[in-house]
Amino acid sequence: MPRPGESITRRRSVALASILLATFVGHVDSSIVLLALPAIREELGASYGQTQFVVAGYTAAYAAGLVTGGRLGDLHGRKRVFQLGVAAFTLLSAACALAPDATALLAARTLQGLAAALMLPQVLAIVQATFAGSERARAIGAYGATMGLAWIAGPLGGGALLAWDPGGLGWRALFLVNLPVGPLILLAARWTIVESRGPRQRLDLAGALLLAVALYALLLPPASAEGGQWSGWLVLPMAGGLLVLTAFLTLERRLQRRGLAPLLPPRLLAERRMARGLGALLAFYGGNMGFFTLVAYHVQNGLERSPLVSGLVFAPLAVGFALASAGSRVPHARFGHRLPVGGALLTAVGLAGVVGIVLRVPEDSQLLWLPLPLALIGLGQGLVASPLITVVLDGTPVADSGAASGVLLTATQVAHASSVTVIGGLFVAVLGAEPGAAGLDFDDYSRATGTACAAALALALLTAVLARRLRPASPATVDTGRTRDPGPAGPLHPAPAGDGAPSSPALRPSRPTAEEAT
Repeated sequence: MPRPGESITRRRSVALASILLATFVGHVDSSIVLLALPAIREELGASYGQTQFVVAGYTAAYAAGLVTGGRLGDLHGRKRVFQLGVAAFTLLSAACALAPDATALLAARTLQGLAAALMLPQVLAIVQATFAGSERARAIGAYGATMGLAWIAGPLGGGALLAWDPGGLGWRALFLVNLPVGPLILLAARWTIVESRGPRQRLDLAGALLLAVALYALLLPPASAEGGQWSGWLVLPMAGGLLVLTAFLTLERRLQRRGLAPLLPPRLLAERRMARGLGALLAFYGGNMGFFTLVAYHVQNGLERSPLVSGLVFAPLAVGFALASAGSRVPHARFGHRLPVGGALLTAVGLAGVVGIVLRVPEDSQLLWLPLPLALIGLGQGLVASPLITVVLDGTPVADSGAASGVLLTATQVAHASSVTVIGGLFVAVLGAEPGAAGLDFDDYSRATGTACAAALALALLTAVLARRLRPASPATVDTGRTRDPGPAGPLHPAPAGDGAPSSPALRPSRPTAEEAT
């Protein structure tokens, strides 16, 4: 018969397994679909821009809702909001799989992003409430390993599932795999997660709505330019998006003056160090998702290889990232802000290699040459992702760490969404037509991929320049009584944000020594 202490430990272990499984599913869902975009275009008759928004719409909705989702957990209970998010995410996965056309798929993906914003911000809050001391450190380490596994499994698993094509379901199988997982998570969470709450704070629902409208208005036009050709009407929603963004910033300043809790506190955005850090994060993540998307198109449409081959092409990058992030603790402690600078430069070297290969190497030899620069990109990204967020947060007072973490992850998710539409828009503009159109040959794809990769290369170099300016904060200006840990991070998913409230542990759980790397 188990002792009471053993029963409690087993219950906590099952609780941890349930929230880690939710973390895996939520993060895999954004990367696994990358390789399916050509298949979605073909089956649903979707435009290139619509398929780009299958990724960007999910990410933009997550960005707009994640701070509010975290605060809802504080108000109504993290377990309750987590369960609601898991249930909604599972049902919307079914809606994605059953989508009869591109419009229905885009709507379901947007709502799925909102469901992720309810589910994922609760994970580290639950860890903080459930575990203490060394157990908490191990739980955060397991969380990091899950993030890394999700990143590796996304492209590889997606390519394998598309190649297997169970029941002739094609890309729809990528969403249907979530259906048996959701009930398991809900059942485990119901019986093992202990409810917890944080201090009550006013929800900035108006701010979340304005941010979402601004993001969609700014991101839709680049994705809607058919064949890369802009029409005059596309300028109108972008102008409207800028006006809505101005209204959002005005609202945030008004809430701050009234002593309330704005979605993105303007006083943090005005701090020089935070501004530089945000610039570096936007530049770094602004090239990632778009780069992954265009490589998928280059391999599948340009080189005419299968989705499985496309997924295997990403393996060196994923492995390189996992190795670098796992080994970044010691060099980060020694080199500080210089580590992300070096990582960004290594990423730039890898991107330069990809540009040279797609432009100069013959078609039948490119797959033999791509693994090396892609591995360098993965290594570089692993040296940037978590250390860069740590460097930015190290200059933030502890009282502001929850709000700062919310600002950082919102910015990175915005960068992801922008990357897909802007880098992807540049790719199709140089291509001169939508991928797969008649009359396109290998040289067209090489030129378009090389140009778009060069834009990602410029962003990597900009990351290095901005990260170099993030020198260690002065001890006189920072409360160092408590350290912050950004937790694990990934090339597609940085360390998870706090909910914007000081009570939330995200991006700032206690750490025993250094940041928990993926």
